[in-house]
Amino acid sequence: MTTERIFRVAAVQPPSFAGAEEHRNGAQACAFIQEAADAGATYVVFPEGYPGPYSGPLENDAISLVQECARARHVWVSAGRIERAPVPGTYYIAHLLIDDGGEIRATYRRVQPNHPIFNAYLMGGRRHVLAGDELMTVDTPFGRLGLLICSELFVPELARILMLRGADIIVAPGGGAHGPTRTRLAETWRAVARARAAENLVYVVVNQNLFSVSLRGRTCIASPEVMLVQRDDPGIALADIDLGRLREIRSHFYDEEILSAPERDEQIYLCRPGQSHDRRPELYGELTRPQPDAFAYHYERRGLETWRDEYDKIKEPTNANGGSAGGEGPDRREPLEATVHR
Repeated sequence: MTTERIFRVAAVQPPSFAGAEEHRNGAQACAFIQEAADAGATYVVFPEGYPGPYSGPLENDAISLVQECARARHVWVSAGRIERAPVPGTYYIAHLLIDDGGEIRATYRRVQPNHPIFNAYLMGGRRHVLAGDELMTVDTPFGRLGLLICSELFVPELARILMLRGADIIVAPGGGAHGPTRTRLAETWRAVARARAAENLVYVVVNQNLFSVSLRGRTCIASPEVMLVQRDDPGIALADIDLGRLREIRSHFYDEEILSAPERDEQIYLCRPGQSHDRRPELYGELTRPQPDAFAYHYERRGLETWRDEYDKIKEPTNANGGSAGGEGPDRREPLEATVHR
């Protein structure tokens, strides 16, 4: 497959409709595809669950309409919806990659979905969104995409695996709150996007639904070197992705060339060249060991109502050795130097 060296990505932050009005997202999504294509975009990214269904009736499936628009304008599209899962009363949240011929090229099911209370808040009372079990990269004419959904970007292990599988771009369409809550995360989201891009030497695309235009959005596209674009209000954020630059910064360490004085601006690097190759896998075994207070994403295997146990177990802090605060093992509240792991 021939890969374009430079191409344009459109990250859409729509004023999304929810619940009984969600059916209106389909026509709106096609209007955004038209606008993005007119602006020269090769790839259009919509948020988690958009155009749906997400919080409205499952019969309002707008994906076929998006497929038609992608085919008509010859663009690739990331779109989202929920799907029924095998256990009655459960669902998957899916990130669908649609190619420029209108075909669904990949269906990624979120491996770390939100927890049940948040699910119900976002998805019209649908509490039980089950975890998928497959991470996914997809080859396209404009590079290899690593597919995530929303806050999975906060899990560095997931992005690292996608990088190890050759991802050039990590795409993490976001959800978005329906109104003011106790979290204000726009800057945190952008910091995480920049961190994932810099530590893995990939591009990162993030966006969200704006269910309320009074809220601040978090859409951004980050390169390993800089934040290319960000947007707070409804609309499209456009950025040009340069895979040639990506190959260049991946193919050096601090060698004689990098340590010489630059003669031109393009010889200046704003990230650590070769950073994605600086690894010590033999030291990372602890990452694969379960921790006692980790959320069990497959709680449905014990029964749907056991999700409450997952909420309860984080209320009593546990330390790195598996003991609870005040119980066996050192208290997490002790000074950091009190416990040394070798």
